[in-house]
Amino acid sequence: MSIICLTSTRIMLLSTPIVLLVVAYMQLALSSNQNSLHGIAYISVTTDNMTASTQFYTQVLGGMLVPELTFTFSGDSHYYRMFQKEILDARTQGVDPAQLGVPDIRDNGTHEVHGNFIIFDNGIIQLVEYVLKASTDTIFDMRDRRSCSAYIGAQMVCFWVKDDVDFNHYIAEMERKSRDLGLDQIKVNRPVTVHNEAERLAVPENELDVTFNTGVFDGLSMAYFKGPSGERLELNQIVRRYKYYLGSEFCRRRAVTTAFLDHHPDNKWKKAAGVSGQLYGIYELATRTDDLLMSNDFYTQVLGADLVPKPLVGVDFRGDDVENMVFQKEILDAESWGVDPKQIGVPNISMAGDDRRDLNFNLFDNYVVKTVQYTAGRSLSDPRFNPRYNWSSPAYINNMNMAFFVDSNVDLNNFLQSAEKKAAGKRFPQFKLNRAVDVQTLGASVPAAQYSEEFTDGPLKGFNYVYAKGPAGEQISFVQFKGPAEAKLKSALLKYSAVNTAFKETNPWVRKEYDSFCSKYSTDPNIG
Repeated sequence: MSIICLTSTRIMLLSTPIVLLVVAYMQLALSSNQNSLHGIAYISVTTDNMTASTQFYTQVLGGMLVPELTFTFSGDSHYYRMFQKEILDARTQGVDPAQLGVPDIRDNGTHEVHGNFIIFDNGIIQLVEYVLKASTDTIFDMRDRRSCSAYIGAQMVCFWVKDDVDFNHYIAEMERKSRDLGLDQIKVNRPVTVHNEAERLAVPENELDVTFNTGVFDGLSMAYFKGPSGERLELNQIVRRYKYYLGSEFCRRRAVTTAFLDHHPDNKWKKAAGVSGQLYGIYELATRTDDLLMSNDFYTQVLGADLVPKPLVGVDFRGDDVENMVFQKEILDAESWGVDPKQIGVPNISMAGDDRRDLNFNLFDNYVVKTVQYTAGRSLSDPRFNPRYNWSSPAYINNMNMAFFVDSNVDLNNFLQSAEKKAAGKRFPQFKLNRAVDVQTLGASVPAAQYSEEFTDGPLKGFNYVYAKGPAGEQISFVQFKGPAEAKLKSALLKYSAVNTAFKETNPWVRKEYDSFCSKYSTDPNIG
């Protein structure tokens, strides 16, 4: 017996044990509608130019800036909550924390944190920069020229393009709109081999994407590129068979997206952006892991995601066009730097290549966390391909951090303490939350009240957060909106006509608005 694994260029036969491995580790959790998490509150992106980044996510992609939540802060509590792991690493190594990417945002420190929130249909992008207090034009500029998404812990945000938009035209228009704003770094990879910018631009508009036209992934189109600060971004369009399988999981989970709502209003921010604003919001946050099954267990057993079952499982996902689309920038970088692509984190997943890519989808209330693993060989028993950065600080330019949305009726500190204990009980003792106070070891025992500290004034009054690292070192945090911050967030979501399970006014399930879609997409996999 064998299963069929589709690539965009050909069909491959793979053995049954691969499927059995996935199924054996698939432990579905209760919907987070029924516990303390409301999916992912936002993805935080560390930028080197707040103005340019805000322009891209609003004027190009059609998001809405929430000026009421624009913030500036600093202080000892923030210093430890954001950077405790790196501070302790610096002490162990006997170096200044700044050498490990830690800006001094303490009470009497040199830097402060600036940020914006930008609303999309079912998710939020938070833009963050670390700025020198004495000169607000000077940022804490730590970066790594290696940009490959195959590095352990690397994350990527995928935006969901509307069904009725020509996907190739969308790509061309997004690049054009970006160039008009002076964002010349927005360059979508091509599915064919190119050697320079002239060749990239010469690819015809109708050949800019990778699209699957048969099999399980029929109806999925994708394109990869870097954002204005070098952050990893992806575009997906999802129709036909793939939409059926995905929609069925959203219905079972009672998750929210405007992609499955009939006649959802096209607001003024999307219209102002033109073609490039025609999005349903966010489809996924991809994160690179060194152990696929371990990461799946963490997101399902500890944080309550549903592991999406087959057929939505990417097994030995490869192809010449896939390799070009995912890694073209890095392949060109390697050529210009005179190094082997593998030296800067690029696996060979071409049809003739010797590496493989496997992935799973962990569905939360609003979108999926995609876990991705690479193997240095065609068999899962081969050694893993696990390039690693030599830094872990969230202050590095283009860093991404996924922030999980904790219900406002829950005591956040007790929730955090319980989550840490739960993770340890589920065989994740390495999961240690930062504390709001100085400690001698990561995860040191402190009273629950010292896990975090709520904002008591300013634009973020009522907001709270704490940072941590996931099982593969990926950046994650837990956040809570209460009081004035919660009111501002709710108002912004309603203004944009966004969907979210945190409030009954923003949850379409409360009004039975998914009934039509879910009844239709539970019967015929050929629909759509």
